[in-house]
Amino acid sequence: MSEMTALEGRYRLALRTYPSRWRAAHGEELLGVMLDIAAEKNTTKASTAELLELGLHGLIARVNQALSVVPRRRRDRLAAVGLIAGTALALMMLVLGEFGRWFRWNSYTFADHPFGPVTTPAAIVFVLAVGAFLAQAAGRGGLSKFMHVATILTSFTLAIVLTNTAPAIGVPLIVFACFASTSLLALVGNPIRTPRLRQLVFIGSPALGIIITLTSYLQGSGSQRTFWPPNSGGFIDGAVLTRWTLELALIAALITITGRKTRPWACLILLPLISLPLSQMFMTLGGQGGGHITVQPVIVIVLCFLAALASAWAAWKRPLLLFPNKEIRPVAN
Repeated sequence: MSEMTALEGRYRLALRTYPSRWRAAHGEELLGVMLDIAAEKNTTKASTAELLELGLHGLIARVNQALSVVPRRRRDRLAAVGLIAGTALALMMLVLGEFGRWFRWNSYTFADHPFGPVTTPAAIVFVLAVGAFLAQAAGRGGLSKFMHVATILTSFTLAIVLTNTAPAIGVPLIVFACFASTSLLALVGNPIRTPRLRQLVFIGSPALGIIITLTSYLQGSGSQRTFWPPNSGGFIDGAVLTRWTLELALIAALITITGRKTRPWACLILLPLISLPLSQMFMTLGGQGGGHITVQPVIVIVLCFLAALASAWAAWKRPLLLFPNKEIRPVAN
């Protein structure tokens, strides 16, 4: 009997991670279910995995309660932005910065003391971010959230460790800050709640990662050795790619949280700002970097302004969005 009391005490302690309102409504019911399952299994001790899962879901419930002032539809859009940005950036970092030393010219060698088969310990963060996307694609939403939390914790841990140890191959702090931010965004809602969001996430994440990775790889003056500090600077390196991703994610996030009446103005004002990172990319590739892509920055700027006008008109008129074999009219906020 005392063992079951101790088990109940552990469960109650783990349930304290949930908001008090949720515990008052569902806490005793969930506790009874867990005790019944433990009795059926003849278990008198809570497993570490079970307690961690309770704690994780409790923290998520607290975050959702804090964000309840934001409509669920907008939180889902923010989560989609975070998942797309984090996945795309992780793919870029893995290909160009970590595994790139095996196929890019002027790459790091074992004399540079890389992190095993990859280049830096930051590869752990990148793998976790891609894993969160793959778990979401496999329908394992709980596992995806767990990996997002692991991405945040690992980002903070590695940022502290690498700052204090000063390794031979460094990683800018903005990289860890970006992954912590995108993972936090991905936790504020369900990024694949609707079919349209599902299409956007599962197509947009790899597509954006592949496009920017290819354009960055084609730079004329860059090399893998200049991707991370202390040799980075002046090329498309890890810090530059992260800054561009943060800029694009911030613009997308601001547009997604706007309401129906303000969205046309948001598109008109914010979308032209996309030309800043994109024009820099093509300037490096086709101009200063002497790369294989020769699109002039002014063309990118003009295209972004035209896209802003078209998007503002579409948000104002709210026309039918056509999908294969069906038509979906956007739902008003």
